[in-house]
Amino acid sequence: MAIERLRRFAQSLRPGRSKAMTPWRTPVTLDRGSIGEACMALDGHGLGAALWESSGRLWTMPIGPQSAPALVRLPLGAGTTPRILLNPEGRGLALWQALAGEERQLLGKILGGGEGESHVLFRTAGLVYHLQAAVDRRGNALVVWLLETDGRYEVMAQSFDTRGQVWEQAPTILGIPNAAMVEPRLAVNHREHAMVLWEVEGSGQEGLVASHYWPSDRIWSDRPVSVVSHATRHHQVVMDNLGNALALWIHAPRGQRSSLEASYYDGQRCEWGAPEVLSTAQTFTHPRLVMNGEGEALAAWCQAEGHGASRLISKAFARGNWETGVECLELGHAPVREFSVDLGPEGQAGLIAVHHGTNGDWVSARLRHGSWGEAFTLAPASAQLCALPQIRLCPQGASAIWVQGTGREGNLMLVETW
Repeated sequence: MAIERLRRFAQSLRPGRSKAMTPWRTPVTLDRGSIGEACMALDGHGLGAALWESSGRLWTMPIGPQSAPALVRLPLGAGTTPRILLNPEGRGLALWQALAGEERQLLGKILGGGEGESHVLFRTAGLVYHLQAAVDRRGNALVVWLLETDGRYEVMAQSFDTRGQVWEQAPTILGIPNAAMVEPRLAVNHREHAMVLWEVEGSGQEGLVASHYWPSDRIWSDRPVSVVSHATRHHQVVMDNLGNALALWIHAPRGQRSSLEASYYDGQRCEWGAPEVLSTAQTFTHPRLVMNGEGEALAAWCQAEGHGASRLISKAFARGNWETGVECLELGHAPVREFSVDLGPEGQAGLIAVHHGTNGDWVSARLRHGSWGEAFTLAPASAQLCALPQIRLCPQGASAIWVQGTGREGNLMLVETW
């Protein structure tokens, strides 16, 4: 497959380690023009791929801290909303949407083995939101999305099985929520145990519910179970290799202070614990939650009081409990516009953030090896708007991307560690 050949070629040309003080290489431009959504993934060998949309077409390029600087981009055809995933062994999945006349198609392409061509998973005259996926250690895949058709919403899931190299013939409907702002979230571990969480509202019910997946039978639970019974928004969910899970969300009662809450799912007992308040503030934005297979987790978020300074906060989770206290990663009146965080297999972490100040947007990154290091400026302040920051970690280092500039002046930027 072309993507695999490009990755192997990049690996053969990887540079030696630099003696520079900064852990980051000089940023490079992957593409210029009308950049849409962009994503990337790394395997356990420091190799990976970036996938992005530019003017309605999809492109990919090999990346990774163990690869050479980007060499050539490879076209994948027309499409939007790209997603890409790789497991540590280099097997994974690329997803995107495309239009065929009046029909919207959801397409998937197996990476690192299996299918060589893209496969149409789903066809609809409706709209697809919150497209996401995950792969296990064997390369089995789960895809989840929210479908809107004539005002009806359905949470849908579809799987790929490496044993027969086949997709399910049709997706499974996990739930029929009645709220337009539903955000289904998928969590999967390396054994393909999985769950999907989404918000419910109305009909005498409010809160978060979960649908569970059993890989041995390849079935979903016949009805969703309650996670918490009060209003939530911007929830996140992650899972470790033992089937334990964490959920994080914002609870914002009208006229009251907001709280950031979390709940722990015990995989042996098959039950969710009572919600735990991690922090209270006037406002919370950008909650993020990541977990590795060993059960270590990291939450990060922004919080502010009224018109006061916005603070970027992180809190660690280990051995089934949240650690005492929080760590403030940013303090100032220049707000964090967006950020992304990732957690490596041995507890190392990385964060990339877009800041907005009087001189424009700038991009910074931090790495954690035991404790958070100093922030490095990846892109100095300029009049160009910055957006869509993402960071991915592997045992060999980190890769990060962001979009700098808007419209035809957009630039897709990549920076990686030595």
